[in-house]
Amino acid sequence: MPFRPLPDIPDASYVFIDANIFIYGINGASVQCEQLLQRCSREEVTGICLYEIVNEATHRFMVQEAFSKGIITRNTAAHLRSKYDLIPGLTDYWIKTEMLLDLNLLFPATDESIVRAAQLERQAYGLLTNDSMIVSCMHRYGITFLATSDKDFERVSDIVVFRPDDLP
Repeated sequence: MPFRPLPDIPDASYVFIDANIFIYGINGASVQCEQLLQRCSREEVTGICLYEIVNEATHRFMVQEAFSKGIITRNTAAHLRSKYDLIPGLTDYWIKTEMLLDLNLLFPATDESIVRAAQLERQAYGLLTNDSMIVSCMHRYGITFLATSDKDFERVSDIVVFRPDDLP
C-alpha cells in the first residue's frame, strides 16, 4: 500500500509511532517528525508506542551519541560494546529519551497473545521482530495509522503508512 505524507495525519487520529520518527524528530533531522511529536504533546493526535520501541530509540540515541563524540568510529552497537567503560559518561541519549517519554504518548499493554500474533505478522509480511510487534499491537487495538520512515510496513495491506518526505 502506498504511503501518505506525515503531515496528512488527520487531527484527532490515533497513530502508532515507530522509533525512527522519534530519532528524526528529536534529533532535528526532520521538521515533519518534529511537528508530529509536537502534535502529540498538544493532544491534536494521540501518539501510541510500545516500550520496546522506546528501548530501540534509546539504544540508537546512545550509539549516535558515542559516535558523535568520537568514542566509536563506526555508528554500531558492536563498537560501543567494546568501550563499555565509557558508557557511564554518556548522558545526552538519556535526555533525548526523557523528551520522548514526556511526549504525552499512550503505551498499550502487551501480552503473550500479542507476541504470538507478531509471529504471524512476520510470516505474512516478512517483517523484523519489533516491526511485527508494532503491527500485532495495532491489530489488537484497532489502530490503522502508522507513522514511520520504514518502507517495509507498506507491505502490510490493512494499515495506512504515513512517512516523512523531508528526509534526504
